[in-house]
Amino acid sequence: MTALQAQMKKPLTKTRLIGFAAMAVCVVGYAGFALALGAGKLDYLPMTQAAIIAAVAALIGEIGLWVGAGCLGLTLFKKRKAMLDRLFRRQPRPSEV
Repeated sequence: MTALQAQMKKPLTKTRLIGFAAMAVCVVGYAGFALALGAGKLDYLPMTQAAIIAAVAALIGEIGLWVGAGCLGLTLFKKRKAMLDRLFRRQPRPSEV
């Protein structure tokens, strides 16, 4: 493994793990939404039941999307702030050490 490959490998922190898991929940939720609506349109389920199932699945997908975006965005914010602190030669705050 070269030095560049070792440098590019990012550690999987707790926040990033939660973010990626939440994005997986987002994909599962939206896929369930599409499948439920498809089952309703093809008359495998009554349309009212399919709409209720689709609404619940879409809500799960939306929650996963917001949690994942929040966690992964937080990791980007921390990395960018650390880079700016190094650039301007600022000392990290005691709470961030």
